Amino acid sequence: MPRVGPESLRALIAGVFAAMGAPGDDADTVAEVLVEADLRGVESHGSTRVAGYVSMIRLGLLNPTPKVEILRDLPSIAMLEGDRAFGIVVAKRAMRMAMDKAGRAGIACVTVRNVTHTGMIGFYPMMAARGGLIGLAMNNGPKILPPFGGRTPTLATNPFAAAFPADREDPIVLDMATSVVAGGKLRLAAKKGVPIPLEWALDRHGVPTTDPEEAIFHGFLQWAGGYKGFGIATVVEALSGVLSGGLFGTDVSAMKAFGREPLVTSAFYLAIDPEHFMPRQEFRQRIDRLVRQIKASERAAGVEAVFVAGEIEFRRRAERARDGIPLSDVVYEELRTVARETGVEFHLA
Repeated sequence: MPRVGPESLRALIAGVFAAMGAPGDDADTVAEVLVEADLRGVESHGSTRVAGYVSMIRLGLLNPTPKVEILRDLPSIAMLEGDRAFGIVVAKRAMRMAMDKAGRAGIACVTVRNVTHTGMIGFYPMMAARGGLIGLAMNNGPKILPPFGGRTPTLATNPFAAAFPADREDPIVLDMATSVVAGGKLRLAAKKGVPIPLEWALDRHGVPTTDPEEAIFHGFLQWAGGYKGFGIATVVEALSGVLSGGLFGTDVSAMKAFGREPLVTSAFYLAIDPEHFMPRQEFRQRIDRLVRQIKASERAAGVEAVFVAGEIEFRRRAERARDGIPLSDVVYEELRTVARETGVEFHLA
């Protein structure tokens, strides 16, 4: 696979979306979040999404020049209406609002409704962690999974993410779908023409399958931890879809073909300022101690290292920032195609 520099990849992606009509700052934000996903090894939410976003704009499913409305703005809460905007752009704005309010009130949350794909959800809690705050983010989406024990698609993969700032250690960052894997991992496997592990999804008959297209178009992903994953997904649905005043459950359209069908999302962002509990530096040092306690665990047989949530991704980010981001041939060609179609110079180095 070709390796490309993050700077040139950001410039290319931002150029494509600016050419599609997005304001320059918004195009830069989308590029920033997508490339950060690629750097951290979350390829399912990185530059592989560019062609789909372009298709959504062309089909009128994504509004590159939205009128984002503040529906409610109080000292510790806010509600945003997204007008089918880039979910990434509104999500970053919402987390920034939550951070600013938490600095004054101690804790604050912002809901968002009626936006499109928000990309790697862990990006937004990491914003808070970089500012010395605790961050949480979650969102619902297209109905593609049935309730545990059911057969009717009702919920999305409903991702949840949290980040905690540390002092000398990297932040603790949990970024997870409530299904075994995010749906984007199946779509990326289908794009590459490679099989998926048997534990990820079921076919139309409810039998585990290695065929990503069978799982996407006819079957289902599986819940992480069975009924427990479904239970967490229900909490995410209530905080994002219900509390935001947006669509939730079976009211949300299904979405099988990414980029060619509506993708409507509602979300919830929370920030906590540890300073209201103890000095921030003391909190960071206590998180350091927790990280070191986890890392000091006696290892089970055959385990080379014990990792803290987010640690593998931070290591991968350092490697890829140094050596370049590996792009699959199919994604590389997709980027070449959208660059040509939008009149943007294709230069990845």
